[in-house]
Amino acid sequence: MLVHCLTLTFTETADPADVEAFRDAIARLPSQMDVPFRTRQGVDLGERATNADYAVVSEFANAEDFRRYLIHPAHLAVPREHVRSAQSVQFVVGDDD
Repeated sequence: MLVHCLTLTFTETADPADVEAFRDAIARLPSQMDVPFRTRQGVDLGERATNADYAVVSEFANAEDFRRYLIHPAHLAVPREHVRSAQSVQFVVGDDD
């Protein structure tokens, strides 16, 4: 399994409706794509001032499914105009982990 973790910070002009639009777009992705994957997401709890604002964790069966996800029109259509910065990491989880 390949795990994709994304943390992002919204612009100062992003309002709750912008964050909700982002959340809704991410939530719709699995039903819009022919790539099987699972996604979890949420707003940062605010425990540390240096944390990002939001996180998305997606699980894919393999790297090929992840590559298909990255170029899929539904993924490319996720609203990003209020995202100031994003960091991601991908890692493989083996059957024995």
